[in-house]
Amino acid sequence: MKAILLLCVLAAMVSGCMPRKDGVTPTSERSVDMHTSQNSLDWAGAYTGVLPCADCPGINTRLTLKRDGGFELTTQYLERQPAPATVRGQFTWAASGNAITLDATGGGQQYAVGEGRLTQLNRDGSSAGTESSNRVLTLESPAVSLVRMLEDHRWTLESASDGQGRRLEALSPAGARPAVFSFSEARLSIQASCNRLFGSYEISPQGQLKLGRMGSTMMACAPALMQADTALAALLAQPLTVEPLRGPSPGLRLTSAANETLLLSGQATPEALYGPGTRIFLEVAAQTVACTNPFSAARVCLQVRERRYDEKGLVVGLPGEWRPLYENIEGYTHQPGVRNVLRLKRFERNPAPAGASSTVLVLDLVVESEIVPK
Repeated sequence: MKAILLLCVLAAMVSGCMPRKDGVTPTSERSVDMHTSQNSLDWAGAYTGVLPCADCPGINTRLTLKRDGGFELTTQYLERQPAPATVRGQFTWAASGNAITLDATGGGQQYAVGEGRLTQLNRDGSSAGTESSNRVLTLESPAVSLVRMLEDHRWTLESASDGQGRRLEALSPAGARPAVFSFSEARLSIQASCNRLFGSYEISPQGQLKLGRMGSTMMACAPALMQADTALAALLAQPLTVEPLRGPSPGLRLTSAANETLLLSGQATPEALYGPGTRIFLEVAAQTVACTNPFSAARVCLQVRERRYDEKGLVVGLPGEWRPLYENIEGYTHQPGVRNVLRLKRFERNPAPAGASSTVLVLDLVVESEIVPK
């Protein structure tokens, strides 16, 4: 009897290992591949490229996917759209876990998610076939994304603390204005408590900010303000770890090896908002004039006229006619009795907000300044 039972057990084991005549492996023995783009790829980040356009050379595109399901899409139709346009919304994953769909703010566009790339799909979710190679957005490296974030914002120093979390008094004496950091084309300019600091910068593959030798303007200020500039320059002379901060507005944390910490808040630059600007020169009269401003309730305006200079900085032609200026000049504060010639960047926003000018003016440099007696 024992021998018969043993033979039955062996027969059952052998038959379980043998394939069925219909060629189908039992479900319990199938290996199920549960890996998808959603759960196996590091897909969060910014993807860039030029997508096809029916009536222009292409659509310059940057699509940022966030871990919380949010996205930011920036597009610019080449040779047709003067400035990029940005929308934000939510995306959802397909049931397969290998594709995403943007919500209505992103036009419902679908993308297949691959290793380091997004491939734009047809509206019905099907592949573009042989045209797919022209519909690819490539994932930016973390260093490139960080540089773009730095250069797309002006950064204001909100607080500074030492390794024990105590306020760094030397960096923020009484009466000091917050330092403002501007990154552009591998250069860093800082409007510090007294002087302007400037020099080259780079972001290492490890995400550290490293500055070259810093220069400075030589304006004299109160001793405490000048010492604050010196203390800031000394802190920035060492490599600092850069950490973007999540929140309703952009933020940065810069940390030294000794755990000294700078916290900064970001404001988008006009270039990031409106695209490249145009350089112009305006002379601002010493006194304001009465006006009816169509964009505000103000009853006085700056009086300006256009000036022209050649590449060597020499005056060209005659000044334009005096006129009231209805727009504000970002970064400029007028002092009654002082005439200035300003170098400005002029940006056009299209469409303009309701009740506002389509022109945005930003101070670039004060070329001349003169006290005019009444």
